[in-house]
Amino acid sequence: MSKSTSETENTQGGLTRRTLLKTSAAGALAAGIGGTAVQTSGAATDEQSENTAYGNCWQCHKLCGMEVTLEENGEGSEVATEVHGIDGHPRGSAGEGTKGTLCPKGLSQVEKAYSPKRIKEPYVRKDGELTAVSWDEAFEYAADKLETFKEEHGAESLVEFHGWGTAGTFSTLFGNLYGCPNTVPHPTPTCFGSMAVTGTLMGLGGGNIRWIDYENTEYVLVWGRDVLETFAGQWEAKQLLRARERGATIVTIDPVYTETAKKSDKWLPIKPRTDGALALAMANVIIEEELYDAEFVENYTHGFDAYKEAVEGKTPEWAAEKTGLDAEVIREVALGFGRAAPNAGITSWTGLGQSADHQKGAQNLVALTGLVGNIDRPGGQRWFGSAGLSDPFEVGCEAELPNNAEGNQCYLTDPEAGYASLTKKPVQNNVPEMVDNGDVNGMVYYYRNPVTDGATQEWLGTDETEGALDKMDLVIGIDAFWSETTKKADVVFPESSQLEKPMLGSGGYGAYNTEAWVTGSKAAIEPQWNTKPGFDIIQGLGRAMGYDDYFVWDSKEAYINDQLSGLDLTLDDLEDEDTYVLTGEFGYEKWKQGGFANGKDQFMFDLDQLIAKPYEKLSEQVGTEIETGPQWVPPGTIGDELSEEYPLEMLDARTVEFSHGGDQALTKPLEQLAESYDHEHADYRGNYLVMHTEDAAARDIEDGDMVTISSDHGEAELMAFVTEGIRPGAVSVEPYGFGRGSIQPDEDGANNMILNSPDQIDPISGEIDRHIAISVTKSGGEN
Repeated sequence: MSKSTSETENTQGGLTRRTLLKTSAAGALAAGIGGTAVQTSGAATDEQSENTAYGNCWQCHKLCGMEVTLEENGEGSEVATEVHGIDGHPRGSAGEGTKGTLCPKGLSQVEKAYSPKRIKEPYVRKDGELTAVSWDEAFEYAADKLETFKEEHGAESLVEFHGWGTAGTFSTLFGNLYGCPNTVPHPTPTCFGSMAVTGTLMGLGGGNIRWIDYENTEYVLVWGRDVLETFAGQWEAKQLLRARERGATIVTIDPVYTETAKKSDKWLPIKPRTDGALALAMANVIIEEELYDAEFVENYTHGFDAYKEAVEGKTPEWAAEKTGLDAEVIREVALGFGRAAPNAGITSWTGLGQSADHQKGAQNLVALTGLVGNIDRPGGQRWFGSAGLSDPFEVGCEAELPNNAEGNQCYLTDPEAGYASLTKKPVQNNVPEMVDNGDVNGMVYYYRNPVTDGATQEWLGTDETEGALDKMDLVIGIDAFWSETTKKADVVFPESSQLEKPMLGSGGYGAYNTEAWVTGSKAAIEPQWNTKPGFDIIQGLGRAMGYDDYFVWDSKEAYINDQLSGLDLTLDDLEDEDTYVLTGEFGYEKWKQGGFANGKDQFMFDLDQLIAKPYEKLSEQVGTEIETGPQWVPPGTIGDELSEEYPLEMLDARTVEFSHGGDQALTKPLEQLAESYDHEHADYRGNYLVMHTEDAAARDIEDGDMVTISSDHGEAELMAFVTEGIRPGAVSVEPYGFGRGSIQPDEDGANNMILNSPDQIDPISGEIDRHIAISVTKSGGEN
């Protein structure tokens, strides 16, 4: 999508949407991917090294290494003034000998640490009002409330929302010790549930449809994803560009002309929710041309006959009618992918993960990996190896950790309770109903805002009705910024930012495709105001609740050193090596020794052995047969159908400046977002509705107009961005997660999640539907 037509150069060495098109792949590798003012690490002088600390960015939760410049503030302490990338870092670079950089989210860490908008001290609710208190009082207050809650309702009446916090002890405290069995994880129900659940069931793995062995690939399908703007660390975007420079073919399949589409050999502007038809047609060509891996299919897969039957007759001409794509282009891409395999990979994410219709589309797509046999082979879908950390409760804690949640009723995953999806995945949209029914009476959360993740009206209520948050007897939260949920809580624990706490991450996907790694850092600066790192909060609360025997560490650093003990490393060792250490090599085709992700020794084209009954139940619900094998399911069979009243299909996306609202309150990313859409001179600082010029003209909407988006469940207002870089009939909210409604009415932008309803979920995975039928009307002039 062409977000800007300006040719203004970025004089600070980074890439913006303005410069990305005309920056060479080699230049992109030297700069940071996707943002302004990207700072690269260089040789430090002796004077600089005395004022240098380290960090691992957690703004999009991928742990890119950071070198932090510190300066004396004249008051006996140091302040962070700059952050830089670390060369060769497994998440922040393209690998050994390459520059490490940070994107705008990483660069905003300094502003985040010192932001006056942060929650600065603990609060408890007294006489209906949140009141600032000491840490000791907050811990004791929360512990007393939790004890009373358990006596009155039982631990099974508590629900835990675990977001992107950095303390792994949160679920330990509330699950293992307190006994809460109801956990809504992140990000599966709101982010890419349809793809993640389907990938796991089929044996590829929930996230492995995203990870490609870029160092060896010859052909890449970027399917419903924008790698150059929503990468999982700088390494991924850089390695994709390096593969392109090496000669690999890049094909982007997306209704939106993304930054990655601009750098691709082909852009296929597919109709939303028709990806399953394209995947079946590609399989039809690959099978007809005998390009599939017959040996892999014969020896390592189940259900190929059902798959072959599903693709019969699904020619490129058939798919062209469904997808709006040219049949010859479909055939060309199928042949290119099939001939390059197994040195060919697919990177897909929310584009096939955020619709009620997408479970079958995801199954058809994942089936392609089994068909061509590219799973954990050079150039294909990479199963990255992990260094493996020790369990600190086994190393440093003498008391054996119980699991007090066992035996307690888990309403979220109990089909008899009527709340779970068909594969027993928790669905947060159902929590308000659980509150109304008396099954849930309280909530604890860590860096999570379920209000903006689901059906907001049910969570917050209206002027005439109470929402779920008001009806709960107890709400306890850990967060760094105020939100709808923190403002409704009974206890608010203010967490330190990333620069103020130790960090540790281990292995997995990254720049080293055959070597596992660990990365970690100490706190670069002292906690600001009266905040604490998440580990200290959970340990302090745990001790106040009487669990002293299980929270035995003097600090998070001691806890991390117990995690590293099996690798014979310490946090000091990691800092001596600029935050990361490579810990050992791993090979390919790990499924030959350990089987596939679903615990079986076969890749599953057909899920008849796993979830046949849920599919029977789903068939009854929708009135048409939903099979266990790959299948074409037209849009609207399960999710929204477009109509005369709601004729446009709403999608949403992230941008390089924002991730999950974690930096939404910060000034610099807001300015960068406005600049990237050429609206830096407007007063507006929210998100944008991307519309095609034809759709805008039909509604008398011009670029920069304020517009109202409406569904049958709600409405919101945001600014229009009019472009030819999106398929007509589709609109995209970029990025999602803005608009705080009645709690923060002065914030610009829209939370598009309020336009769905509690019933709009993928019944198999529990994914909240974010492909919603809407109308768009002009609501104001240029802002």
